[in-house]
Amino acid sequence: MFAGALLSAALACGGPQPAEEPRDDAPADEASARARADAPALPGQREDAAGEDELGAVFDGLGAALDGEGDEPGEVDEADEADEPGEADEADEADETGNVVSADGWLDRQIEPGDRLAIILRDAGLDTGGVQALVDALAPHVDPTRIQPGQRYRTRVEDGALTGFEYTLGPTRSVRATRQGDAWTLEERTRETETRVTEIVGRVERSLSAAVTASGESSALVPLLVDLFAYDLNFYTDTREGDTFKVIVEREELDGELLRYGRVLAAEYVAYDGVHRMFSWVDPGTKNEGYYDEEGRGVAKTFLKSPLKFTRISSGFNPKRMHPVLHRVKGHMGTDYAAPEGAPVWAAADGTITFRGKRGGAGNMVIMRHEGGLSTLYMHLSKFARGQRVGQRVKQKTVIGYVGSTGLATGPHLHFGVRKGGRYVDPQSVGNHRAGGVGKQHLARYKRTIAPLVRQLDALAVPAPEG
Repeated sequence: MFAGALLSAALACGGPQPAEEPRDDAPADEASARARADAPALPGQREDAAGEDELGAVFDGLGAALDGEGDEPGEVDEADEADEPGEADEADEADETGNVVSADGWLDRQIEPGDRLAIILRDAGLDTGGVQALVDALAPHVDPTRIQPGQRYRTRVEDGALTGFEYTLGPTRSVRATRQGDAWTLEERTRETETRVTEIVGRVERSLSAAVTASGESSALVPLLVDLFAYDLNFYTDTREGDTFKVIVEREELDGELLRYGRVLAAEYVAYDGVHRMFSWVDPGTKNEGYYDEEGRGVAKTFLKSPLKFTRISSGFNPKRMHPVLHRVKGHMGTDYAAPEGAPVWAAADGTITFRGKRGGAGNMVIMRHEGGLSTLYMHLSKFARGQRVGQRVKQKTVIGYVGSTGLATGPHLHFGVRKGGRYVDPQSVGNHRAGGVGKQHLARYKRTIAPLVRQLDALAVPAPEG
């Protein structure tokens, strides 16, 4: 059976050169994306976008870049974050090895590098038949080939025999197997969380990341803000000292500690070009959530300000630029964004993937076709997003690949090109249109709904400048 096969496997153990638009039948990566059980969908997040945990892991490696400390590559760790131990049944204490043992005999352990589920169970006292029986019982919940170092599990041994095994599926979920004779019964356990609305204010002195952490909040809030304001601001090139922000956001907590941020109910960012405000609203007809300004105009635009969350422009559109690798004048028909290797790259607009593969000096490249005769090109990717293929239509802000230095590149960066009517144009000059706003029949209701949030934002005091 499938679980048995899995058990057997477990035991066995700059500037680029513009490219011509390639043919549309290039081979696609057929690897399917795996859903992450506990990753909540953000407001407006697409199901095929990268999970919040993956983006958070990438963000942790990009802190230095956000603070302007250079362009050293960051690493993307695709392993799930270490899960917290399951809730103890009674008061816990540590044994001589430092592992936590609950009052009723459950031993709390952590998966170490090189561990395999079958080996863990065998070391806990099960023979080969017993290991197979427990793996079969766990199969609907636990894939033994995908356990990761740092994840938690618990065992209970009585009279030298394993009588209980609990595996952590996420921060709030675990599955417990209890032995009754020769059979195992399974129980999925869930820990209760609390959601509260919190107000956050800050002033940028050095970087947005530093300002958020200075406010006492987690840097995990930064990707949410970047995501929300991506239509109007590039937070590397547009952020200025003295910018201010106000956020009203749901904060999900476990035992009083932050687990994740939820919906952003309202947000304001004051930049060099003025005040940007947005409010969450669920359309009564479609039940779709979107963000709108105080007058009910849609915040989303047809083309993103930047195709990366964390970046700076290292080389702009220049038809007469000296090529840094070829050392001769060769037009630079796009924009280079310097970013650490592994930074996620977004689709700049809704469109269809027409090419996905390697192409000479462009390295790993994705080309998309959009409405209005536009095409976008994303070059030098380290790898492609999983589960996508040529001919597939993807939504704006879907992750389509990751920054790299493949092809003719002097270091990790994204070359972003735009074609209109078959000719390269400056990506910064592409016209933009806002998404539809709140329908006239709902506008009065919308304004009544956001009125308390407007007053709440107005009442929030931004800290005075340092010094």
